[in-house]
Amino acid sequence: MGEIASAVAADGAANGYQAVGAKFTALQSAAADLFEHAERLAQRMRANANAALTVAELCAAAEADPRHVAAVAEVGAAFGQVSGDCTRLVGSAEQTHLATADVQAAHQAEYGAVHEAATASRARQAKPGFYRPV
Repeated sequence: MGEIASAVAADGAANGYQAVGAKFTALQSAAADLFEHAERLAQRMRANANAALTVAELCAAAEADPRHVAAVAEVGAAFGQVSGDCTRLVGSAEQTHLATADVQAAHQAEYGAVHEAATASRARQAKPGFYRPV
């Protein structure tokens, strides 16, 4: 945890109110992009799983070598597993997107007025992180 605090403190001005808000926006955007990509991938893997199982059934009906039928069915099962993993990733991306929105709103509520007051003031302000607890 100390390493994380050190890394954050080393950012200096990059941890100002607007910079943190921009980081939240970037994280939220990345989570939305991941959500869409993982959702498309899950759909594609589901389609591939169904196609592989259909091919396995057709091979079995054609009395193909049982090892070949089993191998094709195994490929279908693997596609199905990837589809399930992608679906879980979709859920995680959605949770990240929503949590980031909540944190961004809390950040705005906590520091928005302070930022406005500091920006309106002609007095020189301390750099971000100056008031952090020791």
